[in-house]
Amino acid sequence: MERVNLQTINKKNLEALAMAGAFDSFENIHRSQYFGDSGDGSSFIEALIKYGNRIQGEKQSSMASLFGDIQTIEVKLPTIPNVPEWPKIVALEKEKNLIGIYLSSHPLDDYALEIKSFCTKDINLSHLNSEIETLKNRELSFAGIVTETQEGFTKNGKPFSSLTLTDYSDSYKMMFFGNDYVNFGNFCKKGLFLLIRGKIAAKWQGGDQLEFKAGKIELLQELAEKTESLRITFTVETMTQALIEKLDQKLSQSPGKTLLKFSVFDPETNIRLHLFSRTRRIGLTGELKAYLQKIPDIVFTLN
Repeated sequence: MERVNLQTINKKNLEALAMAGAFDSFENIHRSQYFGDSGDGSSFIEALIKYGNRIQGEKQSSMASLFGDIQTIEVKLPTIPNVPEWPKIVALEKEKNLIGIYLSSHPLDDYALEIKSFCTKDINLSHLNSEIETLKNRELSFAGIVTETQEGFTKNGKPFSSLTLTDYSDSYKMMFFGNDYVNFGNFCKKGLFLLIRGKIAAKWQGGDQLEFKAGKIELLQELAEKTESLRITFTVETMTQALIEKLDQKLSQSPGKTLLKFSVFDPETNIRLHLFSRTRRIGLTGELKAYLQKIPDIVFTLN
């Protein structure tokens, strides 16, 4: 804080910067710690401001001394509070509330494998808002985060609920009445990550308006546990010994119930060899999924 001009930036500014991730480049400190108790009832940001004011005040005082004496300034740096890190979705929501967008990452990034494997290819929620007529009678699957919900009663006294699903492209509101209210009402909770399968059909019986009607809703977090198999595809050129050894190490660290399958493809002969492991089953942990997504030389899908 001694390099920040505290005459032009205040506590509220610094809190917003910390909350939005402006200080993420500093090592060994995460966002929530800036708002933790520094030990005297004030936040760590407040303690840093006091520290910065003290440093700057001492320097100005030394420079203004009658004899120009410069003494070593010893001001104790505040101790970083030991508080839990915010869950990723909490940090991202704070980020979006401040600047209007998810900046450091998107909440759905953790489910890239599930989205790739289970969502309708090349179709997203923006198509429901702009091109729904071209999708009539199609079975579709979308993944997203619930960003808005509503629950109440119609004019006839019948209960209803709604959720707004948001993906990378857009948002789409879904209403649930009757049996759909009973079946899907529990999914109308803000912050849930969902995979919704359904069909484009008439909004009202005999009407011309179309809507996406949900037929099945699942939690994205549970898809990996329900997955029967993970298929990893290599080309002959990319299947190096180093890659195999590293992959074997990562897979051995994630035991579970999911069947492990491999496909090896030779582009020159157009031959594809399909294999599966008889001795090892895996668990699709977040760490394993993150590792697989970082390897450009393989393709992987869930089944």
